[in-house]
Amino acid sequence: MAKPRIDVAIEKATYLGEGPHWRCEHEDLLFVDILGKSINRFDPKTKAHHRLKFDSTVSLVVPLKFQKNKMIASVGRELVLVDWDGKSNQTQNQKTIATVDDHSPSNRFNDGKCDPKGRLWAGTMGYEPVPGQLDRQKGALYSIDSDIVVRKHADKIDIANGLAWTADGSTMYYIDTMTYRVDAFDYDIHGGTISNRRSAFDFKKNSITGLPDGMTIDRDGILWIACFAGSQIIKVDPTTGKLLQRIEMPCSNPTSVVFGGPHLDTIYVTSTSFGLDEAELASQPLAGSLFTIGGTGAKGFHSEEFVGDMSKLNVLIK
Repeated sequence: MAKPRIDVAIEKATYLGEGPHWRCEHEDLLFVDILGKSINRFDPKTKAHHRLKFDSTVSLVVPLKFQKNKMIASVGRELVLVDWDGKSNQTQNQKTIATVDDHSPSNRFNDGKCDPKGRLWAGTMGYEPVPGQLDRQKGALYSIDSDIVVRKHADKIDIANGLAWTADGSTMYYIDTMTYRVDAFDYDIHGGTISNRRSAFDFKKNSITGLPDGMTIDRDGILWIACFAGSQIIKVDPTTGKLLQRIEMPCSNPTSVVFGGPHLDTIYVTSTSFGLDEAELASQPLAGSLFTIGGTGAKGFHSEEFVGDMSKLNVLIK
């Protein structure tokens, strides 16, 4: 088994880092600081770190395919179109394209990413003043197709989290954190619908420390999952439900993972210092840092970008 190597890309990069997205064309990483209310960009070649601040929580960022500097971000309960050059401290344009969860104004978006067809999936969660103490079952899981229509697929969710798809698009993996599971769905890649929900990996049955948070999938169909409050990234075979490997992290709360780098063989890991007391912060000086894991022997896929109907989007982004 390959021996992993952990390095720090940005020390104390975020308060609550999440949503890493590798842009192959630019060879850089986009990620968010949810409670720091910012989109972030990291250039591994220059080590430059840039932030774009917002007025509310920001939990995901996904570029628009074929549209320079344009991306979708979640701001609170809204999905917004943002025009950002990745360097300046302000956006040139910001337009709301959708608002969800009107039944629960204190909700916010959490994790989200695009399927292999460029359709955006994103979920919500209830108010969470401290980690793990939240308004239960207030969230939902949505998709946003190229027609910019929002469709709800599930509700009564605690914390909508990690998403991943198999290479052929036939299976979608999904995490609702408080279930302590990774679930699998049969996925209709053309219609963007899910069915036949079942457990793919159970944290409690496998005695995994921590909560399932963000995840990604490699080219062998193996899942890599960040374990919040578990100080580790785990490697899991979702077809057998078996744990394959644990990678200990230098902080208790890794939050999400994505493959990046020129050969898509580097794992970027976001983390958080949210919820840590003074003693824990003192013992975890790297909490909130952006990490890289190399030497795993695994390779991932490029992060998918949103493919929208430009006849509708153009009205918003001019």
